[in-house]
Amino acid sequence: MTRRSFLAAAAGSAQGAGAGLDVPVCLIQDARAKFEPDRLAAFWNGIWAQALRDLGRCGIRLDVKRVPGEVKRLPSNRPSFAGLERGRLNVVVTNQLPLAWDNGRGLNGVTTMYQGFHLCMVAMHFAHGHQVPFFSLNTCVHELLHALCGDIFENRPEGAEGAWREWRIDALATRLWLFGDGIGVRSMAERYVRRLVVG
Repeated sequence: MTRRSFLAAAAGSAQGAGAGLDVPVCLIQDARAKFEPDRLAAFWNGIWAQALRDLGRCGIRLDVKRVPGEVKRLPSNRPSFAGLERGRLNVVVTNQLPLAWDNGRGLNGVTTMYQGFHLCMVAMHFAHGHQVPFFSLNTCVHELLHALCGDIFENRPEGAEGAWREWRIDALATRLWLFGDGIGVRSMAERYVRRLVVG
C-alpha cells in the first residue's frame, strides 16, 4: 500500500466515523405515572442527557419524537401501552415497571419486543446515572444498548449466559462513558436500525 492510498483510506474511515447514525425513537412519558417535579427534572437533565451525550460521542443520534401515551395495568398483570409506534424504538418512562415484568425486584429498566413493538421501559423511581464502571451504569444507556446491540431480538438467557450478556452491555456502557469508545456499538446499531426500519 502506498502512502497516498493509506492516507486516502484513513480520510475515508474518518469521514465514515464522523457521519452520524440516526436512531428513530418514540419517547413516551407515562401519563398515568405520578412523577415528583424535582425527580422528573433530574431525570431529563441528568440521566437522559447523559445518555444522549454518551451515544453522541460515537456518532449515534436519537431522532426523538415525543408522543403522549400511558401504561395501563390490566387485571391479567400484563401491561397495555398507548402511544407505541412501529418502525421506532419506543422508550417509555414510567415510575415503576409492571409487576408481571418486575416481580417485586425493583428493576430500573427492561428492553424487549412486545406485541411486535421495540420497547425500552425505564422505571424513573429506580433509574440512575453512571455510578460505578462495569457494575452500575446509566439506566437509559444500559437499556438502549440492549436494543442497539440486538439483544432485543432474543429472549433473555438464564444463568451464566444471561449474566454474561448483562456484563457485556455494562462493559460497552463503561467504554462509552469513560473513553467515548463506541466503534463496536456503532456497527451493531447500524444493523439494528436497518432491522427496525424494515420492520
